[in-house]
Amino acid sequence: MSRTLYTLSGVSRCYGADRALDCCTLTLYGGGITGIAGPNGSGKSTLLKLLAFIESPDEGSIFFQGREEHPFSSAVRHRVTLMPQTPFLMRRRVFQNVSYGLALKKDGEAVEARVRQSLSRVGLDFEKFAGRWPHELSGGESQRVALAARLILDPEVLILDEPTASVDAASSFLIKNALLDFAAKPGKTVILTSHDASWLEDVSDTVIFFFRGRQVPEKTGLMLFGPFYEDSGSGVWVKRGEKGAEIPVSSPPHAESVAAVPERCLQLGQGDGGDAVWFRAEVREVARRKGSPHAQVTLIGAGFPITLSCPVGDAPDPGAMVDVTYPLTDLQWL
Repeated sequence: MSRTLYTLSGVSRCYGADRALDCCTLTLYGGGITGIAGPNGSGKSTLLKLLAFIESPDEGSIFFQGREEHPFSSAVRHRVTLMPQTPFLMRRRVFQNVSYGLALKKDGEAVEARVRQSLSRVGLDFEKFAGRWPHELSGGESQRVALAARLILDPEVLILDEPTASVDAASSFLIKNALLDFAAKPGKTVILTSHDASWLEDVSDTVIFFFRGRQVPEKTGLMLFGPFYEDSGSGVWVKRGEKGAEIPVSSPPHAESVAAVPERCLQLGQGDGGDAVWFRAEVREVARRKGSPHAQVTLIGAGFPITLSCPVGDAPDPGAMVDVTYPLTDLQWL
């Protein structure tokens, strides 16, 4: 079994009245790539800042390899590095940007060779790019230069927040390969977030899911936010969607509850059980992962986004109208 890398115990982090992490308890293991998924506002970016030890929790403790650590501790300073969603490049040439971390460490050994290697790892030719200024780079090239500046430090833990946000497909592919190569080395760990669910699942060995500042047990395929309405005649609770559509739910525990259906429980078709819920949805995207017998299907039903998995041979075409079903008993309240 992989070693325990991080343990978070009752960790909360607030920004004013906003509770970004809420009494979060979590264990992360070393080695390979761990992806963190969740909607906007679920606490992913805050979690990464805490794991990188650049912010402190307001409550709780963070342990790194069994020892409680704090921001800028000498024990973790050069072992963990973070690349934020919008990495900053200094107004210096690419060479100086990539080698800047070595200069801070006063590490002057074979700097040019190491810059050359780091640029190569992200698909950038040293002769072509080392002398360029940041304004001469595309968005994808800038992102890869920022990644090269982290790789040259050779940390134990590389943490990245949305590393492929707003980059082209070629840069996304090269970033993925660089992360896979890094994580394959002994003693190396990558922890990252991405809104591109297919990319995240493809690159990660493990994906964990967050919502409202806490880890949730499994991936959600349908999420319904209140208000919910009770039919006074039948006693059935529903979520009202577009064009008069209604999706039945069980009785909400309180007004701020969020209904969630695990992705594994959603299927194409109308269902045949007495507690089956079904509704019409339009297929927006079908993603087929190489070597996988299943396709990832993204749909919109009653105005709500849905994701589900189905055998490749059963995958509908984008634009098709299909039925989506799940057992009402599998709906969870968050």
